Amino acid sequence: MQHSRVVTVSRPAHSEAGQSEAGDPGTTRVAVVQRGSALGDLAANLAVAVREIDHAAAQGIELLVFPECFLHGYLFETAEHVHRVAVALDDPVLDPLHEAVRRTGLCVVIGLLERGADGRIYNTALALGPGGRLGHYRKQHLPFMGADRFVAPGDDGAPRVFDIPAGRIGLMICFDLRFPESARELALTGADLIAMPTAWPDTATTLADLVPRVRAWENHVFLAIADRPDEEAGMRFLGRSQLVGPEAEVVLDAGATPGTFAADLDLTRARTKTMTFVPGEYEVRIFGARRPESYGALTDPHLPARSREQP
Repeated sequence: MQHSRVVTVSRPAHSEAGQSEAGDPGTTRVAVVQRGSALGDLAANLAVAVREIDHAAAQGIELLVFPECFLHGYLFETAEHVHRVAVALDDPVLDPLHEAVRRTGLCVVIGLLERGADGRIYNTALALGPGGRLGHYRKQHLPFMGADRFVAPGDDGAPRVFDIPAGRIGLMICFDLRFPESARELALTGADLIAMPTAWPDTATTLADLVPRVRAWENHVFLAIADRPDEEAGMRFLGRSQLVGPEAEVVLDAGATPGTFAADLDLTRARTKTMTFVPGEYEVRIFGARRPESYGALTDPHLPARSREQP
């Protein structure tokens, strides 16, 4: 059994715009859980999640993000297995998770395989707070690997930006990061921080090096990315759970070490969408300068032949 271990970055990276010192009243302690799951063993994974929540609360953590499909594991080999283990979001089997969140007062984002009311299975990020469910998000962009081969893309239109006491949190899952429109939509709807459960394989080094910083910087938001560092069904996961700031600063990178990694973040920094270099002379308005009427091709499902992916 892996024992809980919380590593806290005592002083997050600063920017020219400034930010609160770690531990100041204006900061929020955000943590990412970097641990593996037991494939298909919901009871065991729930027990680990509850233990992590209790330990995080003792460390003053306010927002805790778990990896993708944490409650079920990811590398399933058959659709039958995925359908057998998936649960509805209101299934009483998840009561221990709800109780842990109520008891500790944390806000938690955790990945699982959801059985929808339509009978389809979804790769879902569930957000919980002391008062109950804050929101959920069904993964929209599905790579051909693991459980994603056997789930439906999310399309229920459920709000995936929600409020916690410190600010607004948006949800994405893993492969969504490759699509800039996903993070931009969350930023446009007010997200200060994007919580992203993920299951990066160890081949995703370039992705982990570059894309989180770009998404944070181009939208001026925080990213909280939780991956696993173990091996499942013969595939090694990367780890590299991260907290990234709105000026592309890597506040923490967990490497390949199991544990829970936390930092104190001033989420209000993400609400300034104008970069002012010389007031009145050199200002960059990252949202105000947008021209959505020019981006029609981004929402056109009928791609020209030259840009279609080949089978």
